[in-house]
Amino acid sequence: MSKKNEAASGAELDADGLVVQKYKSVVLLVVPPSEYGEECLRYARSSLYNVHVGTRSVSTNAGELIKGRHQDEFMVDEALEGVSLEAYSGVIFVGGEGAAKLADNPDALRLAREAAQSRKLLAAWGRSVEILARAGVVKGKRVTGDAQLRALVEKAGGKFSTRQVEVDGQLVTGLDEAAGMRFGKALAAIVGI
Repeated sequence: MSKKNEAASGAELDADGLVVQKYKSVVLLVVPPSEYGEECLRYARSSLYNVHVGTRSVSTNAGELIKGRHQDEFMVDEALEGVSLEAYSGVIFVGGEGAAKLADNPDALRLAREAAQSRKLLAAWGRSVEILARAGVVKGKRVTGDAQLRALVEKAGGKFSTRQVEVDGQLVTGLDEAAGMRFGKALAAIVGI
């Protein structure tokens, strides 16, 4: 028996014989109902999985395929409405053009406030930074995101930056999709401990 098979033989298997993944914690992903940013989402999820942190996704369209800007599509785990952050180590608001559809969503705003008050991971990139500004959680914080949001962030008391990634305590923000790898590494550094 190879070393790989020996290591896997002690692992817990599901009904199909696949290894059951064990996570230190789980982060909530709030995904726009359409046109989400696929590239940065992939980096964020894989960076978290590499440090044994799982993800669970929610959206306003829980019963339908959520389609990304380019080609990705998937079904989220549950509806955004009424989700509590209690069981999660943080929340990530997924960027992309579709994120503007969540900017005034009361559940998205509540989750952002809940994460900030509980000092849990709070992250967003691109257009989803608007949710953080509207939730009132950027006051006194260094924030980056879509350049069109600069005035809104500054009006909410945030210090707008043009860096690819900004980390201010438990708050992680990314400029756009190109920030993917750096954004993912910043997330993993906070919740992967």
